[in-house]
Amino acid sequence: MLLAHRTAWAGVWMCAASLTCCPDLVLAGTASCHTHTAVAGDTLIALSQRYLAQPQHWQVLAHVNHVPNPRRIPIGTALCIPVEQMKATPRPGVVLEVVGQATAQQDSRAGLATVPQEVRKGDAVPPGMTLRTSPNGYVTVQLADGSILKIQADTQARLDSSQHYEEAGFYASVWSVLRGRVESLVTHLTGGQPRYQIKTPQAVLGVRGTTFRVASDARRTLGETLTGTVAVSSGKQAALLGAGQGTVAVGGSQVAPPVPLPSAPDLTPLPALFERPLLRMDLPTAPGATSYRLQIAEDADFRRVRAELTDTQPRFRVSELPDGVYFLRMRVANAQGLEGQDAQATFQLKARPEPPIPTAPGHQAKLRAREATLNWTSHPQATRYRLQIARDADFKQLVVEHADIRDTQLIAPLPAGDYFWRIATTASTSTGTPDPGPWGDAQALMMREPPAQPPPPKLTPDTLQFTLQAEPGQRFEFQMARDDGFADLIKAVSSDSPEVSLPRPAEGGRLYVRYRAIDPDGFVGPYTSPQLVLLPSCVRSGNGTCVRGSERFVTSQP
Repeated sequence: MLLAHRTAWAGVWMCAASLTCCPDLVLAGTASCHTHTAVAGDTLIALSQRYLAQPQHWQVLAHVNHVPNPRRIPIGTALCIPVEQMKATPRPGVVLEVVGQATAQQDSRAGLATVPQEVRKGDAVPPGMTLRTSPNGYVTVQLADGSILKIQADTQARLDSSQHYEEAGFYASVWSVLRGRVESLVTHLTGGQPRYQIKTPQAVLGVRGTTFRVASDARRTLGETLTGTVAVSSGKQAALLGAGQGTVAVGGSQVAPPVPLPSAPDLTPLPALFERPLLRMDLPTAPGATSYRLQIAEDADFRRVRAELTDTQPRFRVSELPDGVYFLRMRVANAQGLEGQDAQATFQLKARPEPPIPTAPGHQAKLRAREATLNWTSHPQATRYRLQIARDADFKQLVVEHADIRDTQLIAPLPAGDYFWRIATTASTSTGTPDPGPWGDAQALMMREPPAQPPPPKLTPDTLQFTLQAEPGQRFEFQMARDDGFADLIKAVSSDSPEVSLPRPAEGGRLYVRYRAIDPDGFVGPYTSPQLVLLPSCVRSGNGTCVRGSERFVTSQP
């Protein structure tokens, strides 16, 4: 066993000062071994033919393992087979999913084209290929061993190597994250020793099988372990991150001690159904959080992320998502920038076909009438409309409901009272089945009694006096004309009192009167229908006073 350990110095030295156990940290070094346990008949020549890319170099095994006789190896001896000397087959990765804009460029040293190409689902990702995502891009890559790398928005990552060591039964791969954020789900193969590394300008992170995140920029690298264990090395410093821990590597030589990652935020207020194309998410703040990251995906594994947003407050606005069921997760970052555990939820977006826009009457309109004429815009996809009128804003006390309106108007008889009305569009799917959309916003409607017709006037020699039915605080505009269109206007008066007095025309004849009330809140009601007044002519005395004609008059609707 001693021989196998002596060959792992590159990984051991980094943990000797602070850690008592180093196996995982060996993965973060630049050299490692595949351990072969000697069985009967093993020789270094046979082992080099089995394992090494250059079988004639069996002396390497003799030197590394300090074996004095290459033909006699004690059974049970642990032999180090240097991985960098082993024969292997390159195995490219494959693009599982692409969302948004992303490009791929092959390393020129591979002798292939170096012009950036658009990344598509199913594309091969050979060693030496660099993937770049735009601010709205997201790419998921699967390696030959089943490990997953999720390249998030505005990130540049390169697959440096991906090898299958067939004889030893394991895979090894190395990614370089030049900038941005990635998330790795590393497969832990039973019976083998899979190796997986992520390199950044400041650190190397190595694992055998776990889920972890890496973020890198020009100054530092953030490592966040969700499950399993991750070894982080930078220069001569190293740290071992357990599940739920994170660290920061700075300058290529400093690794901060592991700290607990922030707890998952509260998503309890998140609605399960959104009915508008613009999703508004206002969530509670988390103690100690300096920023929030929100991701929305089409799948529970978050391989098809359709939206990714960050903000200093948990208030997000998301648009341009098609209707469907989505998976959401959110996490917070602490003062160091380390992001914590994910809170996850599922929601449905059903915002289409969008409801038409109400045009009349307006929101909080008041009508002095016994029926309401409701109007809305025409939706280009509509086959019909649905309409509800209720006494309450929750539409539990329905008074009118229609599900098959083919026009953009409805006249609804309504007694005086306060109401709410709303409208929805029903379209048709590709198979011809109805596709009802969500309800529009509730519109408040106040129905009030129409103004009473003016009572018969009190006739005096000089005036026509009307006493109107009035509500407290109302003002009035009263008109008298010789035609029912009120073009030939005789008199118009405004009055703060329901007692309205008009000068009496001496010639009498067919006169028309009408009025409208103005409520204390400024609402101007409709005019009453014209009322016909048949007024006798006035006979004047020598001094100009009316001495006859006060005996008879008639009022009626024309």
